[in-house]
Amino acid sequence: MNTLLMSVDFEDWHQIVHRRLGLADWHRPGPALRRQSRETLDMLDRLGVRATFFILGMTADAYPREVEEIAARGHEIASHGYAHYRVFDQSPDEFHADIAKSVEVIEGITGVRPVGYRAPAFSINRRTVWAYEVLADLGFLWDSSQNDSPRIPNRIQGIPETPYAFTEPGGAEMWEFPLAVAQVRGRAVPVAGGSYWRVLPRRMVASALRGRAPGASGALYTHPYELGSRGLRADLPPGASARLRLNGLARGLKANPGRRRVAKCLRYLARDFRLTTYGEAFDEHQRHGQRPRSLSREGSIV
Repeated sequence: MNTLLMSVDFEDWHQIVHRRLGLADWHRPGPALRRQSRETLDMLDRLGVRATFFILGMTADAYPREVEEIAARGHEIASHGYAHYRVFDQSPDEFHADIAKSVEVIEGITGVRPVGYRAPAFSINRRTVWAYEVLADLGFLWDSSQNDSPRIPNRIQGIPETPYAFTEPGGAEMWEFPLAVAQVRGRAVPVAGGSYWRVLPRRMVASALRGRAPGASGALYTHPYELGSRGLRADLPPGASARLRLNGLARGLKANPGRRRVAKCLRYLARDFRLTTYGEAFDEHQRHGQRPRSLSREGSIV
């Protein structure tokens, strides 16, 4: 049975939406993520899957019991940063502070210091090659921030389809697990996560993942809000302006179409593939050894 790497980006849709809308109480815990987290963990238990959870630090601060439960159920703990700012919108010092804070929060709750990282919106690109040096300085050993999608500006060039070791410009070695893509007429088509499962038939997704070249990455991702049973709605405070209500409605209209298809696709994939953690794949690749590639400061893998 072919293996895929399963992950959940553990973040609160409402928390991020409220912050983007400028609401002062954006950090306040609400009922939605607690329910979504429980449903996600129960689904993974039923499927017999242990996944990698990329924990967002500000969400861990708001929902420590849910993060404790993730670790207690045997899932791998990794970092998604603290504040969900894209890397290319930060300076190196700001990025270092964000990641260090996430590590402190996550380790304080779970007792586990994460060694794996994923950038919000897959935002490590040619402008932010320095991010890998920061990650290595903070003790990270592997990353999964590369997604061959046209939506990502200034993507690093020469990314292989296979997991690979590379030496970042500062000299440290790190592993990268790029997100799964399908090759269609010589072009890479992303198929790795809920954004794509909402629109693509699940049989097509499974067929694309089975048809990958030998050794190609099978790294997947989803979010608790995509696996929860109820629709998403931005719960705004009483007296919210018409503009805020319109913006909140627009975000719900964007997030809800096709959302129920994500859980169905995950269940379908679990029938045909063995789903496991990124850490297990990292250990396996470490045992076999691989000559590391080099990442240039201009943002190319050579």
